Amino acid sequence: MAKENVKQNFRQERLDRKLELAKRDDMEVISRRAAETNDFIRLLSANDYIINRLRNQLGRPSGVPVDQAVKFLERNEELRQEMNKLNAEMCQSLGMSYRAPRGFDNPLKEDEKKEVKKKA
Repeated sequence: MAKENVKQNFRQERLDRKLELAKRDDMEVISRRAAETNDFIRLLSANDYIINRLRNQLGRPSGVPVDQAVKFLERNEELRQEMNKLNAEMCQSLGMSYRAPRGFDNPLKEDEKKEVKKKA
């Protein structure tokens, strides 16, 4: 019985912590439907922390050289755009319309317009 209480208290504390975090302005809540989402959340959290550190170290003598930091930031942007494109391609294959998240465009929108013109 004591073991169950400890487990229950741990779960409640974890839930309370999540609710407190969700109230913050700098937090987003992500629902998980696919198993891979857990990995993406962990990777994204690490990326958020590292990018913040990278930007804070820019221009400091002991920090990352600016040209290297710029390459990292450009690569990070390429990965974000690639994920957006992957989402659009999967939606297209599933016959679903893709509404890109705020700040992104549907990278296949032009391709879809061309296909409609070809069929007409």
